[in-house]
Amino acid sequence: MRKRWGRAVAVAVASVVIVLGLVFAVTVRSGKSDGTQWLSAGQAPLTTPRTPSYSTAAPMPTTRPTLTVDSGCRLGQGPATLEPVPAATTRRVNAAWDRVERWLEAKAPATAATLRPPATTARITEAQRQSGVAFPAELVASLLRHDGVADAGESFDLPPFHQPVSAEGVEGQAKVMCDVLTSSGIDDNVGYWWHGRFVPFAVDGGGDGLFLDQRTGTGRLGEWNHEGSVSFDRWPPTLTELLEQTATALETGGPVIDGYRPVVTEKRALDWDIPR
Repeated sequence: MRKRWGRAVAVAVASVVIVLGLVFAVTVRSGKSDGTQWLSAGQAPLTTPRTPSYSTAAPMPTTRPTLTVDSGCRLGQGPATLEPVPAATTRRVNAAWDRVERWLEAKAPATAATLRPPATTARITEAQRQSGVAFPAELVASLLRHDGVADAGESFDLPPFHQPVSAEGVEGQAKVMCDVLTSSGIDDNVGYWWHGRFVPFAVDGGGDGLFLDQRTGTGRLGEWNHEGSVSFDRWPPTLTELLEQTATALETGGPVIDGYRPVVTEKRALDWDIPR
C-alpha cells in the first residue's frame, strides 16, 4: 500500500486547511482562553430552560486574546542581505543533489522533470526579508540548486511525502504560520507548534511540513503538524543530511525515515512505499 499525502490536496486548498486547522487546533488545545471547558466529542451540552429575553440592548463587544510573549515573528523585517554560503556547504549540498538527480534521470524521469531551475540570489534575499528570519546557509545552497519543485502529480518528494517549496513558497508559508500564531493569542503555542524563527522549506499538501529552527541559528530540522505540535525526533539534524539520506535510499533501495523505501511507478515517477 502506498500513501501520497501531497497528491490528495490541491495546493490552493492547502493554505485554507492550514489556517482553519491551526486555528481550530490551537483553540482546542488551550480550551481555557474564554474561561470555559470543551466538551468531549459527541457529548451534548447541559442546558437549563430560560425565560426568553427580549432585550434590544446591543451585544457586548468581544475581543480576541493577544500574545504576551514574543512570537519571534518579524514579517517583512528579515535581513536584507544573504550571508555568504561556505564553499564546503555548497559542495556538500550539490553533491547530494547530484546523486538524487542521477537516480531520478535514470529511474524516474517523470519526477526528474519536476525539479525547478535555481532561484536567483535576489529572490532568495527577498524571501528572507519577507519571512523575517535569516535563512540557514544549507537552505540557500539548496534553493540555488533547485527553487523547489513544480506542482505536478509526479513531483519530487523528500521522504516520505514532503515537497520542497520555492523561495516564494518559503515566504508565503512563513506568513501563514505567523499570522495564525499571533492571531491565536495563546502564549503556550509559541514554540509548541510554531515560532517566528522557524523557516519552512517543504510541505505535504495537507497542512503539515518541514522547517529549519533558527532560534539559536543552528537550522535544526523539524516537522510541524497543523493539528498538534512540532517535533524533531525522527529527523536528521540538518537539511543536508536529509538530502544525503534520501540519495542513499534511492541508490540502495534501502529504508529512510521510519522505514519508507523508494519505488518507481508505472509512469516512471518516484513514490515512497509505506512500511508494512
